[in-house]
Amino acid sequence: MTKDPGILYLFDLGYWSFKLLQKIIDAGSRFVFRLKSSCDPLIVQVSRKEFGLLIGKRLSEIGDFLKKNTELDVTVQLSKAKKPEFTENIRLIGLLHKGEWRFYITNIFDITFTPQFIYELYALRWQVEIFFNLIKNVLKLQNIMARTKNGIMIEIYSALIFYLLTRIIIAPAAQKTGKTIHEFSFERSLKIVRGFFMADISLFFQKSSSALDYIFKTLIETVAAMGVRPKKPRIVRLNQALNP
Repeated sequence: MTKDPGILYLFDLGYWSFKLLQKIIDAGSRFVFRLKSSCDPLIVQVSRKEFGLLIGKRLSEIGDFLKKNTELDVTVQLSKAKKPEFTENIRLIGLLHKGEWRFYITNIFDITFTPQFIYELYALRWQVEIFFNLIKNVLKLQNIMARTKNGIMIEIYSALIFYLLTRIIIAPAAQKTGKTIHEFSFERSLKIVRGFFMADISLFFQKSSSALDYIFKTLIETVAAMGVRPKKPRIVRLNQALNP
């Protein structure tokens, strides 16, 4: 993390740390964490008056409430220590998803960020994981061949350019088919783009706008026809579940 303000951090449980939370707050930034299973926060404030009985109870003590509801939005104290180092009040949200409660903590108290929005926002963290997986394994940056700084940077920038070009092709292909970009397989689309370059790379050297139009039109049509995933990815299923 940086000392710059106004940044949103979406953290995996492996980074859980009160010191890290405090650093983010002190920097004037925001975070969304999954709640650690061993953490049993104390509820100090509720978002709705009818849930006032929850105040003063810990999460482990509100089982009856959780059985009757599908959403939780409260303010809590995380630390159970008598003299805690971390004393900030934090927002705890929970959603019942497919019969299982999922809890997240955040220092975003803006009511426009509903529990469902926070839940969906955290799910976007997987897109970062997917990006690094694609860059390393699909675009082969896992094993860089160059041994000089310039050579390494050329490989990295080449991979990023190819990644962005493929994403640029996927966007209008998705619009053309009425699907979301997440329903397209990056690997399939990349193979189409790479195959086209290998077969018709000479078109790029023609000083003609019509040649460039032909390249992109052909790539978009081909990706639209052949680039869709056989199954809908998790993020698409999540969006459909949250916005039926």
